[in-house]
Amino acid sequence: MDTQSKKWDKLARIHDREREVACRAYLDLIAGRRTEDVELALRLNLGSAMLIEVPYILELMGDVQGKRVLDAGCGGGFYSLSLSKRGAKVLGVDGSREMIEIAKRKASSKMLDAEFMIGDISDLRTEDGTFDIVLSTLVLMDVKELDQAVRELVRVTRDGGDLIISVQHPILTSGNWERESGQKLFRKMDHYFIERELGAEWENERRERVSFKYYHRPLQAYTQPFLDRGCVLTHLVEPQPHEVYREFNPGEYEDTRRIPHFIILRFRKAG
Repeated sequence: MDTQSKKWDKLARIHDREREVACRAYLDLIAGRRTEDVELALRLNLGSAMLIEVPYILELMGDVQGKRVLDAGCGGGFYSLSLSKRGAKVLGVDGSREMIEIAKRKASSKMLDAEFMIGDISDLRTEDGTFDIVLSTLVLMDVKELDQAVRELVRVTRDGGDLIISVQHPILTSGNWERESGQKLFRKMDHYFIERELGAEWENERRERVSFKYYHRPLQAYTQPFLDRGCVLTHLVEPQPHEVYREFNPGEYEDTRRIPHFIILRFRKAG
């Protein structure tokens, strides 16, 4: 298990709580439902900008009834279980042992037949063309050997199948806000084309600070490896927050209305 995966083990519980509760709450509020999840998310301030992509991802997945889906970098299984509930045959893969255990427990408690295994998306132990859809959300910007990971994701997708990928938007990782008197004037960008390692810190439930590496890459760095392998880009989406996101996180709502924080790419594998 690599160092990054061990670090995710330390964050598994708090990350899953924020991901699971907040995502359900966001979808509930969009649908006009004031549920317990909504009240809990608001009380705990679970308003990460990661929520913004969720309805877009689920829409792009379309009808998954009976389809074989790989959730590559599944974390605690939010998408895996959502898609299993909609009739997909899902395999979730993640490098974090703790994340996989959490996902398995949730699948069991919900009586869903999604399967989960510890694994490396850059070295998938799966036969060629196994899956109708490969999903990988907010994972590839954390992967050092991007080309190797893309090769594996394409390899396990059947001919004519789809790959849906999301990453942090390069605009977000290539600059910072220019401020004056505490006000955000505009986003200042520089060195957009230079791929480089960045760092971030998260805090777990024991208030331990856990540091992570991730990478800034220009958009072409994410698209070209798929195109080189005969895939066709069919959708490019820059998610915008739904109006209800303002209730979760007013500051982030304004930021995400001004610049995109994420980008979603959907490819069709030739064949």
